[in-house]
Amino acid sequence: MSPPAHSANPAVQEFAAKIAQSLTILAQALGSIIIPLATVMMIVSIIMFIFGSIFHSSNIKKAGAAGMISVAVGILLYYAIPTIMGILQAMSAPFK
Repeated sequence: MSPPAHSANPAVQEFAAKIAQSLTILAQALGSIIIPLATVMMIVSIIMFIFGSIFHSSNIKKAGAAGMISVAVGILLYYAIPTIMGILQAMSAPFK
């Protein structure tokens, strides 16, 4: 006999709750660090891009552009954490 379709293992529910709680705590802890660090890294990347353009160094220009893109993606992911958590909670709702 197979188990009922909507019964979930309590260990799985506990694990999901712990993961959600730890991600929330991590997001709050990193909140005070992420924005200043991203600002500094964006400034450094812009300076590298400008110096690469001035001195015609494609490697420095590429590094600056990659830094700017990385910072932008990181900031987008940081601000998307609540949305991602909401999606994960909605996906896990049928298993409760």
